[in-house]
Order: sequence, then C-alpha cells, then structure tokens
Amino acid sequence: MKKLVSLLLAMILVLSLVPAAVADQVMLNPDENRKIKLQKVGLNEAEEGVSPTTGLYLEDLEAPAGFAGLAVTGRYMPMLVQIDNTSGGIDARAPWGASFADIVYETPLYKNGITRLSFLYSDLIPDSVGPIRSARMGHAWLREEWDAGFLYFGQQEYVKSDVKKELKELGVEKKGLAFSGTVGSGKPWKQFYSRRKGIVSPHNVDANVAAIYELIDPSFVAPNHTFLFTDELPEGDVADEIRIKTGQLGYGSNLIYDMDSNLYYRYMRIKDDELVAYEDLDTQEHIGFANVIIQFAEVQWLRSDAPITYHVGKKYYSGKGDESIGGNADFFMGGVHVEGYWQRESMESRTVFYTADGQELQMQRGKTLIVVVDSKNWEVSYQAY
Repeated sequence: MKKLVSLLLAMILVLSLVPAAVADQVMLNPDENRKIKLQKVGLNEAEEGVSPTTGLYLEDLEAPAGFAGLAVTGRYMPMLVQIDNTSGGIDARAPWGASFADIVYETPLYKNGITRLSFLYSDLIPDSVGPIRSARMGHAWLREEWDAGFLYFGQQEYVKSDVKKELKELGVEKKGLAFSGTVGSGKPWKQFYSRRKGIVSPHNVDANVAAIYELIDPSFVAPNHTFLFTDELPEGDVADEIRIKTGQLGYGSNLIYDMDSNLYYRYMRIKDDELVAYEDLDTQEHIGFANVIIQFAEVQWLRSDAPITYHVGKKYYSGKGDESIGGNADFFMGGVHVEGYWQRESMESRTVFYTADGQELQMQRGKTLIVVVDSKNWEVSYQAY
C-alpha cells in the first residue's frame, strides 16, 4: 500500500512539472503574397427589411425614444462620427452611444501608436454620442466611400494635411454633410452639440446625431454600400483571441471570442497586460463584434500626429499613381480566422473585402470592427487555446 501511495505521489509530482499547453500564436504578415485572384464584383442588392450594414432584421431592432435611423424612419443615411479614444477609451474615458454603432473603425492617429475611433451609425442613430473629437485626412477619405453625414470637433489644417480644405474640395460642405462642432452659433446643427457635465474637457463633447441626421436634405441619397451576410459559420483556423499591438501602452487591444454570443469582445490592454473591458459609458454594455476585420494599409507620416493613411490610391494625394488601392486583410468571425484581401477602386467606391477564393466576403450578422493597421509599425496576432 505504501509503495502504491509513493508511486501515485511520484506521478503527481512528474505531471506537475509538465508545462501546461501553450496557445499557438500566429503573427499576421501584411506583406505576404497571397496570390488571390480577385473576381469582378458589383454592388450588392439591399434586401427589404434587412440592414445593409449589419445584416440584422430591422423589425427586431428596438429604438429608444429620440433615436433616428433606418430602423426608425426607413431612410438609409449613414452618419460617421469621430470618437475619442484617449487612454483606450475605458473607465471614465469610455464612450457613449457605442452600443448602437453598426461599424467601428480604428485608425492610426499618432506615429507612436495612439489611435482614433470612428463610429458609423445607420440602423439606429442615437440622440447622444460622444466624446466627439477631431478629424484627419484618412477620416475624410473614409467618409467619401459612405458619403455619410460627418460629425467631428475640429480638424487638422497642416500643409498637405488640411482636412478643412479637403472636405471643401470633395464637395462635402456643398452637399450639406459636414457637421463640424467648432462652427459658430449661426449654423443650424451647432445647437445639437453640447458638453457633458462631470467629464473633463476636451473629452466631454456630446452630439445629438439623430437631430443632425434630420437636417440632411431628404432628396439626398447615400450610395449603396450593402455587405453580404450569411447565417452559416465560416471555416478557417480556430482563433479564440486576437491581439493588436500598436506600440503605445493603453491602446493595444485583445478581442476574445465568446461562443455563446458568437461575438469577439473588445478589451483594452494596460500596464502588465491587464485587460479592461471596453464598455459603453451609458448602457454599461461590453462592446462585442460579430466580425473583426484587420485591414493592412500603408501610412505616411508628415508629422508624428499627421498620418496619411491610404484608404484610396496615392493619385488622390500626390497626383501620381493609380486611383485604386488594396492590401492584405484578415477576417475573424465565428471563432475562426480567414485570410483575404481588400480593394477600393476609387474615392467614390466602397471597400470590398475578398476571401482567398477571390469572392466577396460573407459576414456574420451583427456589428463589425474594422481596424486599419499601420502595416509598418503595428503587430497583429491570434491564438487558439
């Protein structure tokens, strides 16, 4: 009996010395030649009663009082809003209105890895969104593909990075789609900007986006930007967690897959790799995404705070080269990783995401996070447990 006990104790000791299984970490390569032959695609037809941006059934969406949007008014008119991401947008710096954004874009803001967010609203447009912050050139170009109403609080006006001039040249003001919060009181939308009490400036600017949406000329029709959606789970490499490293503490994030909800929940990574849930300040909802898209892009830095992020061809900026542009893209949906590519034909064109077979990506129904990655300075990896 003593020999048996001794043997069992020895086995337990040996097993305790065996290291636990380590998750396979896969680093994404923005320069990999994936040899994807892109198939010709056109515009996707919008399905009656189905959101073109989330694939959700509009009748299932509950709109709080004071909201606007496709599910409320029946009018498709996307609104793109510049959102503060200071210190990763957590705790006291958390955004409000985040729970209702159809698409969240994260883009480079400073060369050291500080980022900015842009919320795209269409299905449900809130009457309170913030904190509203300033715009860069890439944000103006992003607005163009949606031809969305554009809300921002200030803009960069450097030589070769003059957002005010760019919006004018693109005709955004003439269309009545530019809604700067720093204009004088004579502009009709100024009344819908305010500052929240109890939050330190400049992180307290609020906008009634629903009211500003109603100011847009009803005869204006936004371009078709319908995504493809499927109810089938995709096939690919298992990806339980995505890790995005921008190079700046507090701005790196982890997206962790939850099988029950079929969502990747966003966490901000702070000191000692502690994870803090990314939540809506008002609803306390932990923000999760049915689709996470990593869009690798070239970024040129005129100054440390002046990124020229190529969402569109260099010809629009330098007058040389091609109008179209593309690059590697990686998709995370249904707990798996799918390789792909992205392409945008012109300033007016939508960005199309392709899978390895060259066909347009079919997304999961729900919200989407699109991270425009500085391919030279950021790192993105994923792992399965």
